Amino acid sequence: MAATVNRVPFDQNDRKYKCLCGQLHIKKGARIVAILVNVLTAINIIFSFTRSSTVFVYTCMSTAFSIVIFGSLLYGVWKEKRLYLYPYLFFQIISIAISIIILFAFLISIAVGASMVVDLARNVGNVDTTTGQEKLDADLAVFTVLFILFLCIGGLIQAYFVDVIYTFHNFLKDRENSFSFNFESYSNSAFGSEATPTPPPTYPETQVVVS
Repeated sequence: MAATVNRVPFDQNDRKYKCLCGQLHIKKGARIVAILVNVLTAINIIFSFTRSSTVFVYTCMSTAFSIVIFGSLLYGVWKEKRLYLYPYLFFQIISIAISIIILFAFLISIAVGASMVVDLARNVGNVDTTTGQEKLDADLAVFTVLFILFLCIGGLIQAYFVDVIYTFHNFLKDRENSFSFNFESYSNSAFGSEATPTPPPTYPETQVVVS
């Protein structure tokens, strides 16, 4: 007796292939993410021109690496190729981990009164550290709050982007598996089924009368 395989048919409109609280299909969501990360990279380059030379050099070095990662993501999303999504997923997971480490290091530096806050405020926040102490303390307080909010919100956005791209990866994987399964089932039913042997017909016996 032939074994039968029961598999739920692939439904591209399933809710698990939705994002933005079920309002947007994952294909469109992945394309929006791919465009956004490339636009944000361009904005980051423009922003670096208004900051210190240290920030500018760091931005240029990181951008050269990001172009490869985000370019691969853009190609993989538009051509719907899972292989090109992996660099972005690995890169973003590492980036989120680094953001968490930076946040904890920043909080520790605030607690121990290290000069890290002043250096970051001068290089990243473009805070004038040569002003009076009262104004400097106010500027440092504003920078500290904004920097912590930036790390937290940025980390959450990165995590959501990773979730969208990973869901899109699963969407492509499920679609490929469904196509392979359906093609294999069709091949087996069309060419692989064994024909049931038909017994030869029986004929009535005739008697020969010899006179």
